[in-house]
Amino acid sequence: MAKKTVPIILSNNKDITISWLLVWCRHKSTLSIHQMRLILRILEFCQAELKGLKIKDNLRQLEYENDDVLFKIPVSDVYFSDFSLKSIRADLKDLRERTIEFYEYETKVWSACGIIEKPHVYERTGMMEFKVDLQFWKVLLNLTHGIRKCELSKALMLPTVYSMWFYMYISEKSEPQDITIVHLKERLGIQEGEYKDKNGMDRIDNLEARVIKPAQKALNESCPYTFRYEKIRENPNNKRSPVKLLRFIPVKQPQFRDENLERKALIAQASVSIINQQAVDYMIQTMGFELKEVQSNKELLQEATKLFPNLPEKLRDIQNRRRLGNKDKGWIINSIKGIINDYKMQSGSCDAETGRKVIMSRKSEYVADLFRVNK
Repeated sequence: MAKKTVPIILSNNKDITISWLLVWCRHKSTLSIHQMRLILRILEFCQAELKGLKIKDNLRQLEYENDDVLFKIPVSDVYFSDFSLKSIRADLKDLRERTIEFYEYETKVWSACGIIEKPHVYERTGMMEFKVDLQFWKVLLNLTHGIRKCELSKALMLPTVYSMWFYMYISEKSEPQDITIVHLKERLGIQEGEYKDKNGMDRIDNLEARVIKPAQKALNESCPYTFRYEKIRENPNNKRSPVKLLRFIPVKQPQFRDENLERKALIAQASVSIINQQAVDYMIQTMGFELKEVQSNKELLQEATKLFPNLPEKLRDIQNRRRLGNKDKGWIINSIKGIINDYKMQSGSCDAETGRKVIMSRKSEYVADLFRVNK
């Protein structure tokens, strides 16, 4: 592929939800900026698929193939200008050779997969395709360990992978975020021996000059969130004491917020006010609800929020039972009504008619126990 310059082609800007697992995963070496853009594109498309949104053009395709998901996208979705076949090939080959390891603490099962498989680049059409293992797909969509939200276009246009990581790490946070030097290096893919002096001590000044401050500058100039940071020393009264961790303080920059996205967010917030926001995110990102479907059940979800501080956990239980029976979204809404009615019966706050309906919907053995408890 001859070296060429192409105009920047981006999808319509959107807020994307990023699993904390993706932000917090460790890397043995630093990803390239194009590799990180490719991962964000995968995230963009799989979230759209989960919401039931269709790709509106014939260039981008997503197909399920056994245990993989096949992606076909334009090269220009990832390489915005001045690219060559050699650089694309190197990035895709390296990404294919990277391994993601998983360990399930409950089941004591270890497993591993690649980030992408079977990459192809079509020189004549300017397209690329690759497969994503369903295990990695599940990591991208696993929101149970926490989330980050950011604007897709802002993230894609940042100049370095370090600035992209800091944006995802700090976006929409209000509390200071503490991280050790070791953990920071692992998340950024910085080798263990880098930024150390001859005695093996961390050279914080070098890490600041080459990683932290350039990333901070990039966020300062374009992103809705940036950060200040402090060095927390083992002995706060001794300036020569080793730095035990870095504290990143989020700084909101509303002047860089996309006005259209902010307007949509405010409308949505007003429509689903006093509803647990993590529950709303989980219903949209994992259960496949659209925002309008959440809004149409606003009163039900507001009541559930009042009764259950742990509503996201209740939804995860419902989702697990849903998978076993391949149930639709109507079943989910009825299940939420069910746990509300159960709570009211156990607390003695439901009327007799509601109590009778709940009882009749239960198995006979459970009904007998329920009557004994409530008498």
